[in-house]
Amino acid sequence: MTYLQIALDFTSMTKALDLVMAIFREVRDGRVWFEVGTPLIKSWGLIPVRLIKEATNMFVVADTKTIDAAELEIGEAFKSGADAATVLGLADDSTIRAGVELAKTNGKTLIVDLIGVQRPYERAVQVYSMGPDYVLFHIGVDVQRARGLSAVELVKEAYRFKRETGGRYCIAGGIKLEDVERLLEAEPDVIVVGGAITRSSNPVKTVLDFLEKLPK
Repeated sequence: MTYLQIALDFTSMTKALDLVMAIFREVRDGRVWFEVGTPLIKSWGLIPVRLIKEATNMFVVADTKTIDAAELEIGEAFKSGADAATVLGLADDSTIRAGVELAKTNGKTLIVDLIGVQRPYERAVQVYSMGPDYVLFHIGVDVQRARGLSAVELVKEAYRFKRETGGRYCIAGGIKLEDVERLLEAEPDVIVVGGAITRSSNPVKTVLDFLEKLPK
């Protein structure tokens, strides 16, 4: 099974909640995860995490992008109802290990985000040995705009990671519907999609179109 993680990279909580509820009313599929994006968390704290979890009871990712103080930041995300939180691959190993331990203690999920990492394959192998649930191969928005890159550029490294370690991974960065078949060749566990859904003229239909392409 491959999950579809919908990145709610809004600063408006109203827009985020309206979109979540529109999708939730029409798409009852356990493959859908809602991600409370970093901009939304920075604008509203963890309130959207709690509201989305209480309203839908679906899998909610708090994209905390923690780089320090994992027990505080990730701990609060879990207390607010998040099923998963993210820690940066750029963080010190002690921070990653603290996040992993916190997730295990609370029965939650820890994702290590490799955004900004210069050698993602090598770091993915390093952090996987620390026990996270997922490693996220991620090309950020600024890099997408400046260099015209997308997550497709990471497919070879991501697939190598999966083949050699057996680890689960997510992939993110400017993913469009037409990219899905190429990405699926690398057997991702989670495909993270933001703007292709959130800026769509018909987000619900776009979610259904993505799900139709993903293996169950």
